[in-house]
Amino acid sequence: MKKIKSILAFTLIELLVVISIIAILASLAIPAITGALVEGQLTQTMSNGKQIHLATFNMASDRVTTGDNTIGWPGDLSSGTAAITTTTDFVKTMVAGDYLKASDLKVFAAPGITPYISASGTDASTFSGATNNAFKIFLVAEQSGAGTIFLETKNFVYGTGLTVGTNPYSDKGFVIIHKGGDGAKFKKGQAKKPELLGQLLSGSDGTIPTTEQTSMYLTN
Repeated sequence: MKKIKSILAFTLIELLVVISIIAILASLAIPAITGALVEGQLTQTMSNGKQIHLATFNMASDRVTTGDNTIGWPGDLSSGTAAITTTTDFVKTMVAGDYLKASDLKVFAAPGITPYISASGTDASTFSGATNNAFKIFLVAEQSGAGTIFLETKNFVYGTGLTVGTNPYSDKGFVIIHKGGDGAKFKKGQAKKPELLGQLLSGSDGTIPTTEQTSMYLTN
């Protein structure tokens, strides 16, 4: 008499239990993975901001040593007959002076911001402060204090907080670099803690404002 072999298989209930467990684990893991991804991206953006600061610092140092008034901190270039008032022109000035290579302008990009690719590989003629740039660059000058904010990601507005839906990062976090060169990445809950963020440019009367104005930074 032949023996009937038993067939091992999951029941429908067992399958549903397994699927439910997998769904629960996935729901717990996805936020952690997403958070780690954003944290890594913010770290890279902070590093990019420091590279932009270094290039600007070198340009400003050359202004002091050579007396060349066509280069320097953005605040020192924002007046006069050949005033630089836009990020686009400021970037072109850095590339023309060889403080940044056109191939290095991807440092202005971040998630949601299009990296700049030079048509010739050697110039910034088509760089756009509106589409290729993740930062607001403040009009700091040689006399500005080291703790003054030099740049910040566009999603952050000092005194207001994070602008939801604005690239990069929306309300997930932001980056600040000071004129002294130090920088930090911040979480959403730190957006309204001025003691952590540094200070804005001093007003014409010497007072330090608590609310950011568009006149404080380069336009696109």
